[in-house]
Amino acid sequence: MNLGQRITGVFVTPRETFSWLAEKPIWLDAMIIVLVASLIYGFLVAPFSARDQFELASNSPKMKEFLRQRIGEDGFNKYMERIQKEAEAPSASLKIRSGLSVGIMALIAVFIQAILLLIIARLITGSTLGNYRQLLSALFHASFINAIAGNALKFILVSVKQSVYKISTGLAVFFPKLEFTSAPYIILNNIDFFQLWMFGVLGYALSAIFKVDLKKSLVTAYLFWALNTAVNIALTLFSLRPYQ
Repeated sequence: MNLGQRITGVFVTPRETFSWLAEKPIWLDAMIIVLVASLIYGFLVAPFSARDQFELASNSPKMKEFLRQRIGEDGFNKYMERIQKEAEAPSASLKIRSGLSVGIMALIAVFIQAILLLIIARLITGSTLGNYRQLLSALFHASFINAIAGNALKFILVSVKQSVYKISTGLAVFFPKLEFTSAPYIILNNIDFFQLWMFGVLGYALSAIFKVDLKKSLVTAYLFWALNTAVNIALTLFSLRPYQ
C-alpha cells in the first residue's frame, strides 16, 4: 500500500489496512503526516489561543494573585503586557512556536504511547507477539483520524467560536452552559469522539499484531484509551487549577 491508500484505508477499510501494516510496519511517512497536520493546526489556532490566554488571565483574580506571588508585581505587569500584545497582534514567531509545540508534543505522545501500549497489550492479551515498531506504525496511522479529521473540524469550530478553549469535539458539546475551566467540562471534553474513533480502529491493529480476536483487542484499546484520558484529565485540571 502506498501512503494515499493507507490514509484512505484508516478511515474506510481499517481491518485490511492494519492487517497489512502488521506485516509491513511502515511508520516514518505516517509520522511526517501527523507532524505536518499538527504543525498546521497549531500555527492556525495560535491567534485564538493567544486571545484565550489573555482573557483567562485578565478575568481570573486567583490567577493574578498567583502570578504576583510567583513573579512579583513588575514581572506580572510585564507578563500581562506581553500576552496582551500577542493577543492583539499575534506575530509570526508566536504562530511558529505554537505550531512546533503542538507538532512536537503530538510526536512525543505517540512514541511514549507505543511503549505503554506494548506493555499493556501483552499483559491483557497474554500474547508474546508484537513489537514496538508495529505499535508505532499502528499508532501513527490511527492518529490520522485525530490529526487530519479531528484537527480540521476543530479549526472550523475555533474559527466560528473565535476560541480554542470554548470548543469541544467531546461530550462537553452537549453541555454548553458549563464553564470550560470547571471539572465537569474538562472530564466531558476529554471523552472525545475522534479519540474514541481512533482507539476503535486501533483495535483492528492490535488484533492483527498480537493475533488475538477483535473483542479482546478492542477491550485492550479502550482500556488504554481510558488510562490515557484519565492522565489527560488530571494534567488539565492541574494546569487550570490557578484559574479556578
